[in-house]
Amino acid sequence: MKREKIYEFKIDKALNAARRKALEDNIEKRAELSPKPFEYGWEEDADVLHILLDPVDIEVEFQPEKVELFATAPLWAKVGFTEKKKAELRGLVETVLQDSKFITAK
Repeated sequence: MKREKIYEFKIDKALNAARRKALEDNIEKRAELSPKPFEYGWEEDADVLHILLDPVDIEVEFQPEKVELFATAPLWAKVGFTEKKKAELRGLVETVLQDSKFITAK
């Protein structure tokens, strides 16, 4: 399985404790929108959030001016990641980032 960058978002404000909490709250609030159960957690010594939606591991890497999304999945799972599903994921991530005050709503 190969780790692939799937999106990059420019952000207005960097990760801090309050935004991290808001992000976690927004993830929990939208959990019912997921097609199946998932788990998430932060790397201990980095600003990287892992979201495990079996069999896909999504890494959300926070940097001072941007957020990068990476995905690691078996080939058979990548086949089902259609343009429509990519657009839905992008929209969901943008909404969560806006609601968590990382980016200003457009």
